[in-house]
Amino acid sequence: MRVRIKFSADVYIEGKDMSEVREKFDCMPLFSADALLNGYAEFNELLLVEDAETNDDLMEEYKRS
Repeated sequence: MRVRIKFSADVYIEGKDMSEVREKFDCMPLFSADALLNGYAEFNELLLVEDAETNDDLMEEYKRS
C-alpha cells in the first residue's frame, strides 16, 4: 500500500532582514532522516509568509529577497 499524507507546519525564523530569513529557510532540513529513509518527502508549496507579531503579509518581500 502506498499512501500520501499531506500536512502543514509553522516555522518561525529570525534574521536581520528578509534575505537572511529566506537563506535560513532554504537551507533548513524540513524532514526527519526517518521520513526520508522510509518514504519519499518533498517540499510542495509555500502557503504563508507573515510577520509573526503583526500578521502582516510578507510574501511579496520574501519572493523578492
